[in-house]
Amino acid sequence: MNSTGVVHRRGFAILVLLAAVALAAYLVHARLGDDTRKTRSGKAGKAAPVAVTSSPPANGPAYGADAGNGNGDGYGAPAAATSAPAGAAPAAPAGFKTTSLTAKTLPRMGNVVVDSAGWTLYRFDRDGINPSKSNCNGECATQWPPVIADGDVQITGVDKNLVGRVKRDDGTEQLTIAGSPVYRFAADGKAGVWKGQAVKNVWWVVSADGSRNLTCLPPGAVPPAS
Repeated sequence: MNSTGVVHRRGFAILVLLAAVALAAYLVHARLGDDTRKTRSGKAGKAAPVAVTSSPPANGPAYGADAGNGNGDGYGAPAAATSAPAGAAPAAPAGFKTTSLTAKTLPRMGNVVVDSAGWTLYRFDRDGINPSKSNCNGECATQWPPVIADGDVQITGVDKNLVGRVKRDDGTEQLTIAGSPVYRFAADGKAGVWKGQAVKNVWWVVSADGSRNLTCLPPGAVPPAS
């Protein structure tokens, strides 16, 4: 082959190569331009939506067994009031039913009165005595459950003439001794305990004659003047 033919073939190969490079460059440019147009039109690059959540409301203050509300009631400040749903059943009456009142002597404390389950009973200085009136309701009655008469109550070691009944706001009949309504203390937890003695200087173990039993007082307790 002469030199002229070789030159023509090499020139043709170079032209084919340049054409291929130009076509590739055109295709790349076209794709970039299409992506740019999609981004500008909002069809590409959308951000994911952010979920919005709300935090639950903080719980109200809890009652403490021996917390005070500044009024000497022996229970804490109540949480925010809430309305019962329409048609809701009324709350069950507070308290514990007993079939007996029994005078008993406990170590260190001496003379006390217990219910049919053996729990130590208390009186509340803010109650009415003559006439009898319980002023411990609502949350107070949860911490200091009233002792409710369950039919005919058997009386042992207590003068029967001192035992009476007073109707509570919920319609139940609470037992009284010498006019003082009597209660349990929920934090006692079992029979034979008297953790409620002198709480806020208004709650006292009740004696068989209805008086405050001041035999055993915790440190800092201040006995009432009368």
